[in-house]
Amino acid sequence: MPQTRDYRPAIFLILSLGLSEAAAASVVPFYNAGYELDAFVLLAVLMPFLLWGLFIESLRGAWLAASGLVLLGISLALLVPERYRHYNGYVDDRIYWIPTLAAAIVLPLAYAFGRRAPQA
Repeated sequence: MPQTRDYRPAIFLILSLGLSEAAAASVVPFYNAGYELDAFVLLAVLMPFLLWGLFIESLRGAWLAASGLVLLGISLALLVPERYRHYNGYVDDRIYWIPTLAAAIVLPLAYAFGRRAPQA
């Protein structure tokens, strides 16, 4: 009998790292006194992981983990320069649409190639 891998710990780690990225992107400097939570940035960066969570039951383990890692990598590649290297108040608006666009591209591809059989 072939042994199947359990990807659930990796899936939950990817989800928690995505939530951490969204929190790091949405807590922005407020003048010189402190920080504020930007709810629109929180929702925009969290949206790919919310959409990805819808596919947990319909994708096979490796495809689910790979698509989650791709979304995590794209979000991280966007977050580091936008928030930490040269923060400008998100005036170029890439933080709002690139994560959702990435999910709109990655998730249908992952579903087309990695969906479970209906009997499984």
